[in-house]
Amino acid sequence: MKKIISILLLLTTIACAQTKKQKETSLKYIDFELPILNSTESFKLSSIVGQKIVLLNFWATWCPYCVKEVPDLKAVYEKYKDKGLEIVAVNIGETNKDVANFVEAKEIKYKVVLDQKAQVARMYGVRGIPTNFLIGLDGNIIFAGYTMPDEKIIEEDLPKEQNSKTKKSTKERR
Repeated sequence: MKKIISILLLLTTIACAQTKKQKETSLKYIDFELPILNSTESFKLSSIVGQKIVLLNFWATWCPYCVKEVPDLKAVYEKYKDKGLEIVAVNIGETNKDVANFVEAKEIKYKVVLDQKAQVARMYGVRGIPTNFLIGLDGNIIFAGYTMPDEKIIEEDLPKEQNSKTKKSTKERR
């Protein structure tokens, strides 16, 4: 009887440890590589995670809510691009030509990549568009939703370069 109880306790402990580990990893970003619009180069998410916070925006040109969100994305990009924010718009399932025409007409300056087979959208569990994910410097997903994250969340997670420069100059004086 003691052996059975011991085995059950051991199995329960293992199951709980695995569940906790899965929860922790589910908050991390999932790396991907996709072609950049109008380019022969590709974009790999891990190339900027840790250097900037990243707003992943899953969208399509035919989606009225996505189109409505573009001015807000442009404004946030202009306000925070030099402070450590990168916006990566992941277009789902459309041709380079259709997306390029849309981007040119809307004067979009942030990075646009093509997920023509919706593989990355599936990896991120996207069920509707627009869907946004904000990824912090540590690679954790800070925000996920059908709307844009509040600017306060973005501001709180921007790199603190000014603070580190101030600390360095204070140390150098001592």
